[in-house]
Amino acid sequence: MLISREMVLNMDIALNEAMFGGDMMARMDKVAGITASLMSRNRRFLTLKVSELRFHSPVRAGEIIEFFAAIAHQGTSSMTLRINVQVYEPVSDRRRDVTSGEFVMVAVDEVLRPEPILWKPDMVQASAGTHDGPSGLRADWS
Repeated sequence: MLISREMVLNMDIALNEAMFGGDMMARMDKVAGITASLMSRNRRFLTLKVSELRFHSPVRAGEIIEFFAAIAHQGTSSMTLRINVQVYEPVSDRRRDVTSGEFVMVAVDEVLRPEPILWKPDMVQASAGTHDGPSGLRADWS
C-alpha cells in the first residue's frame, strides 16, 4: 500500500552526494507510525524494534521517493510492518528499489503502557491485497 511520496532536496544530501541513511530511516519510521494509525483506531504508537535495513541504491537530490507498507504480523498490542522505499521516475514511469526493513509498532495508552490494538478490518483487508508494489515487489522483500 502506497503511504507517502516525497521529493529529495539538496538539504537532504550528505557528503557522498546521496541521501543520508539515518534520514531515510527516520522517514521510514514516520511512515510506519502513519501506517499503524491508518490500520487501527488507537491514538498512540511507539516504535519497539527496527530490523536490518538494506540499502540497494543511493538516492540523489531531485528524485521522488515512495514509501510502501504491508502488515507482516498482527499481534494483540503490536504490529510488524514491512516498509519498502523506491525511487519513482515520472518521465519513464519506472521505479528503483532503495531500501526495505521491518518496524514493530506497539499501541500505547496515555501513560505509554501497551494496550490492545483496535483494528480497522476494512483497512487491514485493503492493505492485504496490495502487498505487491508497482514493480512486483512482494511483502516478503529480502
